[in-house]
Amino acid sequence: MSQILELIQNEPIGVVEETLDFLLYECSIDDAPTTEEVEQWRDILNGRGNKFIRLAAICQTWLDEEQK
Repeated sequence: MSQILELIQNEPIGVVEETLDFLLYECSIDDAPTTEEVEQWRDILNGRGNKFIRLAAICQTWLDEEQK
């Protein structure tokens, strides 16, 4: 998933948001990210700041739902 990490680190918010939405809520179970991957994405997005903090919160919501 290094391409995903690169995308999350470098692409504009629209591209990142669309990709996250797909990976977290639309892709098949076989292709779904692990908890560790989503934690890493959340941390990267928090580090990017500004508009990306909202996307980090989406990752955290997904993580919270997975723990239930």
